[in-house]
Amino acid sequence: MSLRLEVYPTDAEAFDAAAALAAERLRAGGSRVALAGGRGGRGVMVALAGRDDVPWDRIEWFWGDERCVPADDPQSNVRLARESLLVPRRIPAARIHPPPVELGDPAHIASAYAETVDGQPFDVIFLGVGKNTHIASLMPGCAALGATVPVAPVRVEEVSEDPIVPRITVTPPVLTAARHVIVTVVGEEKAAVVAASMRDPVDATRIPAHLVRPSERVTWVVDRAAAGELLRDARPAGN
Repeated sequence: MSLRLEVYPTDAEAFDAAAALAAERLRAGGSRVALAGGRGGRGVMVALAGRDDVPWDRIEWFWGDERCVPADDPQSNVRLARESLLVPRRIPAARIHPPPVELGDPAHIASAYAETVDGQPFDVIFLGVGKNTHIASLMPGCAALGATVPVAPVRVEEVSEDPIVPRITVTPPVLTAARHVIVTVVGEEKAAVVAASMRDPVDATRIPAHLVRPSERVTWVVDRAAAGELLRDARPAGN
């Protein structure tokens, strides 16, 4: 099966394209968005914050994953979103739904956040892909890959990419139910990861990014650097 990615010359153009796609989807209906962390997550949030064509007055904001650190910690995805998007757009607190990291224990945080997520499908989920192919905080081989609840903990010993801290994450059923998933990957250091995510055989236990390969409801937006390995291997159409 042919898998299609949207490739842009620069990371800034990739971030803008991901934000534009999200705005288009949200204007068409829906109000539930799950945010991502990392470089890609920040880039998309900054681009989204600069748009005036988003239905800002009706969106409810959630997180696809979070590190189990205080909300003001520099490693916190919630802090990153507040600084990049939520504060600049003056989003009311009533429409911001962060994981309750103050509970301390990852299992308790995950259980409580599952109730907040409430089993309803997300209209847009933003994702990045880690150097180990993780998405959200679904690490290769982690127990959460087999979870049926909406949110699951990821033990510190299962975390194989910095920061090495326990986490919570949405689970595969949430990704499957989402109306649209936007995966944004930039940088030459992710070229091998992007290539591995597109190659068969599909094995989400080893390569979690296989859970969100491109489809009608999953869009990959990458810059030319991140697509570098795929572009080197590409063959002309018809060959």
